[in-house]
Amino acid sequence: MKIENLQKGIDQQDILQDINLTFKQGEIVGLIGRNGSGKTTFFRSLAGHYELDQGKIFINQEDIQINKILRQKIFYIDEQYNFLSSYSLNKLLFFYQHAYAGFNKEKYLSLTKKNKLHPHLKYRAMSKGMQGLYKTILAICSNAEYLLLDEPLDGLDVIVKKNVLGILLDDVSENNRSIIISSHNLNELESIIDRALILKHTRIQLDYHLEALRENARKIQLVFKTKKVPTLVKENSQLLHFQGRVITAVFENYTEELKTLIQAEQPILFEELPLTLEDVFEANLANKNEVNSLGGVIL
Repeated sequence: MKIENLQKGIDQQDILQDINLTFKQGEIVGLIGRNGSGKTTFFRSLAGHYELDQGKIFINQEDIQINKILRQKIFYIDEQYNFLSSYSLNKLLFFYQHAYAGFNKEKYLSLTKKNKLHPHLKYRAMSKGMQGLYKTILAICSNAEYLLLDEPLDGLDVIVKKNVLGILLDDVSENNRSIIISSHNLNELESIIDRALILKHTRIQLDYHLEALRENARKIQLVFKTKKVPTLVKENSQLLHFQGRVITAVFENYTEELKTLIQAEQPILFEELPLTLEDVFEANLANKNEVNSLGGVIL
């Protein structure tokens, strides 16, 4: 899937601008952003629930706004506006079989039976965890090439969550399809995604391949003799916390040369800490002037 210059506004307010992305098959991508940053609008735009103000979306070099049947290659259930509540699982199976020509009924029946989801059960009568599990089963059985999952793990207990993740990861491995997933739990995302997109101020500000990030980035805690932060550190890092004289920062392009230059500033403390996706999120999405009275960055 290739997205070119996607733009979308709602009520005369720009929500998404200049979105240019390519998603590869077999890739799990995390979409990260604050509440209200446009993640759901992005999913709705890709799924065709919103008409684009500008831009094009291609699958296999074909414009999906022209060749409408290509929308069957995209699966998305809108968490806010969907028709699932009133129907039994048996009826929902009927709908999705007709919506997706490649729907795998045999796999659907196997997974629903394995997870004790009775066909006559009504969707609204299920717990939130079971609803999340059921939507995951619908997604992979649709046989769509691109699964758009908006907070699919939200509110699930540990056992159901593990089950949902297992189903998703097994499916990606077997079928080489792509998943674009948003979640507020960055620790969960970090364990499954290959790539992270950071959406901020209507644009994709950063596009990380986690393997490269882990190789090149470092989280360092530093203490200098005075409260003044050396220019070298300011210019080459993103501040996480600054309390007293203790500085914690993320260096995204960390090299041995940079390490030598920092050590030449004679820090009293120089300690490398484990770097998480949450650290990267905080460093990039917190404004530099969002500092509390103790000097810590507020998310």
